[in-house]
Amino acid sequence: MTQQLTSAAGVISLLDETDEQLKVFALKQLNNIVDSFWAEIADAVTKLEIWYEDETFKHRELAALVASKVYYHLGEYDESLNFALGAGKLFEPSLKSSEYVETIVSKCIDQYITLRKSPETAETIDPRLEEVVQRMFQVCHQDGEFKQALGIALECQRLDMIEATVLKGNQSELLTYLMDASLSIVSSLEFRNKVLNLLVKLYGNLAEPDYIACAICYFHLNDAIHAAALLQNLLGKDDYHVILAYQIAFDLEANATQEFLLNVIATLPPASSTSTSLPLASLAVTSPPEATDAMETDETAPLLQPASPLIIPSTATPLDQIHKILSGSLSIKLHLDFLYRTNHTDLLILKQTRIALETRSAVFHSAITVANGFMNAGTTSDEFLRQNLEWLAKATNWTKFTATAGLGVIHKGHISRGQAVLRPYLPREGISGSPYSEGGSLFALGLIHANHGAEVVEFLTTSLKNTQNEVIQHGACLGLGVAGMASGSEATYDELKNVLFTDSAVAGEAAGLAMGLVNIGTGNGKAIEEMLQYAHETQHEKIIRSLAIGISLVMYGKEEAADGLIEQLAADKDPILRYSGIYTVAMAYSGTSNNKAIAKLLHVAVSDVNDDVRRAAVTALGFVLLRTPSQVPRIVQLLAESYNPHVRYGACLALGIACAGTAMSEALELLDPLTKDSVDFVRQGALMAMAMVLVQHNEVSGGGKAPAPAAAAKPAAKEEENKDAKKDAETKKDDEAKKDVKEKETPKEKEEAPASTNWVEIVRKRFETIIADKYEEPMAIFGAVLGQGILDAGGRNVTISLRGPAGISARMSAVVGMAVFTNFWYWYPLSHFLSLAFTPTGIIGLNKDLNTPKFDLISNARPSLFSYPPPTKVPETKEAEKVATAVLSTTAKAHARKKVKDEHAMDTDVKKTDADALISPATVDSFVVIDEVEEKKKKKKEASFEVIENLSRIVPSQLKYIKFKENSRYEPVKKTFTGGIVLLHDKKPDEPVELVAVSALDAPPPPASTTGGLSTSAGPSA
Repeated sequence: MTQQLTSAAGVISLLDETDEQLKVFALKQLNNIVDSFWAEIADAVTKLEIWYEDETFKHRELAALVASKVYYHLGEYDESLNFALGAGKLFEPSLKSSEYVETIVSKCIDQYITLRKSPETAETIDPRLEEVVQRMFQVCHQDGEFKQALGIALECQRLDMIEATVLKGNQSELLTYLMDASLSIVSSLEFRNKVLNLLVKLYGNLAEPDYIACAICYFHLNDAIHAAALLQNLLGKDDYHVILAYQIAFDLEANATQEFLLNVIATLPPASSTSTSLPLASLAVTSPPEATDAMETDETAPLLQPASPLIIPSTATPLDQIHKILSGSLSIKLHLDFLYRTNHTDLLILKQTRIALETRSAVFHSAITVANGFMNAGTTSDEFLRQNLEWLAKATNWTKFTATAGLGVIHKGHISRGQAVLRPYLPREGISGSPYSEGGSLFALGLIHANHGAEVVEFLTTSLKNTQNEVIQHGACLGLGVAGMASGSEATYDELKNVLFTDSAVAGEAAGLAMGLVNIGTGNGKAIEEMLQYAHETQHEKIIRSLAIGISLVMYGKEEAADGLIEQLAADKDPILRYSGIYTVAMAYSGTSNNKAIAKLLHVAVSDVNDDVRRAAVTALGFVLLRTPSQVPRIVQLLAESYNPHVRYGACLALGIACAGTAMSEALELLDPLTKDSVDFVRQGALMAMAMVLVQHNEVSGGGKAPAPAAAAKPAAKEEENKDAKKDAETKKDDEAKKDVKEKETPKEKEEAPASTNWVEIVRKRFETIIADKYEEPMAIFGAVLGQGILDAGGRNVTISLRGPAGISARMSAVVGMAVFTNFWYWYPLSHFLSLAFTPTGIIGLNKDLNTPKFDLISNARPSLFSYPPPTKVPETKEAEKVATAVLSTTAKAHARKKVKDEHAMDTDVKKTDADALISPATVDSFVVIDEVEEKKKKKKEASFEVIENLSRIVPSQLKYIKFKENSRYEPVKKTFTGGIVLLHDKKPDEPVELVAVSALDAPPPPASTTGGLSTSAGPSA
């Protein structure tokens, strides 16, 4: 029987022996029992250290291993790591080993990573440390843990091990993981670019090269030359690769900046002069009808020509098509047609809001026009404005500016007719109109051409030069900024700078912001220096604030390259410039989930003395964490309960920005109590944020934990029932029957409707309640009205999408639009910038000719889960109640008697008493419940799937359920289905193609109405 060891004293005593064999025996025994008797062995650890340092001792590595384990148990991990390295091969790293090994290996890797990140220390790394890490890689490879090996290699910045690991495993799967990890984990921009270059090499060496992934890498590397070379290479191959080139071009156009696209176009060979594909400018109306001061509001005039198939001329070469795609003209046309044909705007919501707020503050006029712009964004539908001309004419001064600019949101992307639609409002020589309408129309023109403004920049620049009116200058500067987003145009920047230097508060406010918009992501040091210098010199707070936002936009996506500027701004005495530093963090690190940036924001959120800066810091968390929305509720949970209302407001916006379109219950549960906050602007932020989170969700999909139903209505219901019982006792027999039937059919009418269990219903009802409450604070009402517009944005066919598709960390235009929108706090017209974050959610399938063929998809989910919300019902007027299905006893008997007489018409012996005898209680009841029975028969079980056609809505949460039909004629060239514009490979090219009819949105506009229109000078003169 083996006796259990109770002390290590005997073994320890052997360490004092002179015989080397006894010492070795003691070391081996101590190595086996050190986990149990480390406290006793610790007294003799000095002897172990001496033996390790004695180079003549043959088993010094074993002494080092025992000493390492002793120090590990003592909590001295650095000493333990040092001796573990001295143990050499006796220390064996393994994925499935003791806690000691796991801890030391972790410490070893952490130290190696720290040393590798600094160029100075990378060359002085202990070879023993490197050997342990190398053996860890080998263990990962042997055990098939390739993703873990890739993670370690990325952290260690070992390109050689990244390549070796990918080549040993499933290359396609590992490359996808590596792409995602490099964009979300790697914080060093320099090393990330090295990884991206390696990815291009690895993707290109696959048996079937992944050209789409290569294009994404070139996009992140800002390498327009190689992107153009890739497109040109694909165009020289077969039809499948030509279609692939089209798909890459569409993806680049959707995510890249104007500067990048223009560089790609400039690198490609020029389009052929014989091509029949028209340039963007030629799509505009060349000879519009004579314009008047009236808006085109003739309700009988047709807005659009009948739909017809969109056919791209076959004489256009593939290179011509690439040029057209990269210019944005084709994608804009397709999205515009999708939004127009699938428009499900519920105008009754706007009508009821207008009626409730019509006689109240002018602020609500702006709120309704902004909400109308959101609801109809990109649909070209101005029906609400046509129906409410008298109300619209009440707009004055800046309200008129906002209303006119709203047309740009409604017609966003309608570049072929943008100027024609706005012609009655645009500045014209010799005709003086309202400067607020003229300024608003210039801003609207920029919104229509947002991020694709090459055709209107010259017109806007000319309008800016030809006026000295600061309101018109304000609109022209905003229009130039939006149209020239990320173009990096020096000429445009200089024109804006000239306006800024006039030191006009109104014009300079727009100019400062526009200077940043034009230079988005360029990191232009000269521009930053000039803007920062003027911000210190001017006395106008409006100008300083706009420059603060503009400076942050210049550093978009620069990550650690922006750290110097961030520190400089954060240390400034002016709180507005510290505010700029916070937004610079948000823009530079948007979508990166960078820990350093998060720590910086959290520190400022609780330490800065200025409320605006603290609010901005919490809001910025939403931008930094937008790729990991599930983390945001946990991070801002305590901030949402802060004593400071500005911090609570920032928490609302952070949740709305990061969790937009997710219907995340954790976010909604945090926002719900904030909609009832004691401070009005906190309620405003919470209402808008809830709309962002629930955008494109209906009463079925908008789940989440809802508040418990209220039970306050039950006592009142009982009292009413008692009163009814007393009345029944006093009535006649027939009246009793009538009352009984009424109570059976409509018992719920007497009780208060139970609280909804769905977030969408709760939020919609809350909007209506707040808007209808005449005692509610204006700021909260403003938030509720904008919330209604956001919830049903783009005819219910767009979502707020700051996250890009696979491989794209963030969408530049969406992030910038959201960032500027959050500053509507200071200037309401900036609300329109939210439209830049709207992304159409539809499937637009194109064949090799870039036409839209008819084909079907299968959505393996209940149709009601992703259907459009039901339209709002017209409120019923209260009239005398009519009980249509009530059947009195005498009436029932009469019906039955008549039925019996008809059946026995030939039997003359049937008496009245016999007919009465045939009438039983069951017969009477059958008349009462007959409607209910028929309704049950009509009810059918909902299908478990639905068929979706081309050019139909597919919301983001629906994508995982979408499949192409088996044996379908068309299949997508992209392996991962992400919706949007999808190029299709035709497996039956010899068969005739049936196309989807596309609306003729480029048709000339109808003649302007001269009666019943809204004059641009309507209302008091400004």
